[in-house]
Amino acid sequence: MRVHLLTSEDHRTFDTAVRTFRRIDGVDHGPFLRHPASVAFVATEGDRVMGWAWGTRQRHAAGYSQVQLYEIEVVEPARRRGAGRALPTAFLDLARREGHQKVWLLTDAHDTAAQALYRSTRGEPSHHDDLGFWWQLGAKAGPSGPEDRPDRP
Repeated sequence: MRVHLLTSEDHRTFDTAVRTFRRIDGVDHGPFLRHPASVAFVATEGDRVMGWAWGTRQRHAAGYSQVQLYEIEVVEPARRRGAGRALPTAFLDLARREGHQKVWLLTDAHDTAAQALYRSTRGEPSHHDDLGFWWQLGAKAGPSGPEDRPDRP
């Protein structure tokens, strides 16, 4: 299994990942891939996408930079084979190389497998955040909103 950072040229691979893990088809992902804040990794086996992790670089109001790991997922047949750990590790390595001070994410309080994964990569639970809120703005929320994916923020 190989984990690699996607570039603005990786439309086909990113389209496959979005279809696989978000069940969304027919969207132009060029703006995401070209945006300097975007980060996306995929785990592949041959030409098959087995997992992904994506997020955004951010400038915090306190003056430092951080990266939000928005989503990580691995297809069922590839679980327990190292991709789950390799994806956040690659994400963290990139953040360190780029000089970010922090990587953060939100997770379901009942998802013990995810929490074990994050702890295994030296992540620590936040002592001040334990619940996420989000706002749907406008009619373009589309198929990635909570009404279509109740298990995802």
